[in-house]
Amino acid sequence: MSGLTLSAMVASIIFGPLGIVLGHLALRQIKKTDGEGRGVALAATVIGYIMTAAGILSIVVALTFWNSLDDYDTPTSTGTNPPSESFVGAPR
Repeated sequence: MSGLTLSAMVASIIFGPLGIVLGHLALRQIKKTDGEGRGVALAATVIGYIMTAAGILSIVVALTFWNSLDDYDTPTSTGTNPPSESFVGAPR
């Protein structure tokens, strides 16, 4: 098994896009040289795609959640926000 194949596997777990690139390079190298490790290179490529998709999905979910936090500051139907009653240290 080539070092490129092992690098692809490690990189696909740590940083998905790099694992995709190295996995495809390893598959090409294995095809040209009839080497071993095709299954590992293919697994590294698939894991890289999964990790990349999971990363993109988590960013979208985080941004959606972050954006939804602003919705709680919207004014009420009268146009003003009611005073907060839970402010620590507020005069009674």
